[in-house]
Amino acid sequence: MDRFLPLLAISLLTACGDAAAPETTPLRDSAIMGALSEPLLSDPDMVGASRNATMLAGGGPAEGGVPLFGPDDKEASRARDEAARLLGGAIAPAPRAEASADVSAVAKAQTAASVAAALPFAAKCASSLGYSFGWAAKVPATLPVYPRAHTQEAGGSDAAGCKLRVVNFRTPVAASDVIAFYHASAARAGLVPQVSKAGKDKVVSGGKGTLSFAVYARRTADGMTEVDLITNG
Repeated sequence: MDRFLPLLAISLLTACGDAAAPETTPLRDSAIMGALSEPLLSDPDMVGASRNATMLAGGGPAEGGVPLFGPDDKEASRARDEAARLLGGAIAPAPRAEASADVSAVAKAQTAASVAAALPFAAKCASSLGYSFGWAAKVPATLPVYPRAHTQEAGGSDAAGCKLRVVNFRTPVAASDVIAFYHASAARAGLVPQVSKAGKDKVVSGGKGTLSFAVYARRTADGMTEVDLITNG
């Protein structure tokens, strides 16, 4: 019987080793796995992404969450209806462009300050520009941010001799709808608007007295319209 003792010892050690290594259960909770596999909102590749049913917990002029939207026909229709209500009725198309430039002065500007610096009536105040979404609520009442638009950047200055506002926003309505709205708004306020083209941008600009303005609108690859609204005075 003594010759079986080594085999018995090996069997006992093997049994102990098996007991010390319990089987690992893989993670299968669908909610946790879904959350872990989601792209991070801080991922620079996701900046500006449009996702249905997502919200931005942002600090803009609007309170609470700001919905991200895409080129949705229903949302565009709602925005046009609100724009018409602001002006008291249907908005006529803007006149044909009176002038054209090969390159837009602001289309490739990276910041609100560089947008202002590109325009003669705003350039003198560009260096004093401060950034806050609150500036989007401080544009002249006659030239508001287009209804239901999503503000991406806003800056302004109330330095001596300046009353500058620069707002960049996106909207699902066509660029021609944006230009028609601001042309009608400016004409109503006596700001003598003129329509032009600059590169791929549709432009309406004008002014009267101490107030000057310009609106640049361009269609983006995802079917949205990006707008730069600049006022000074």
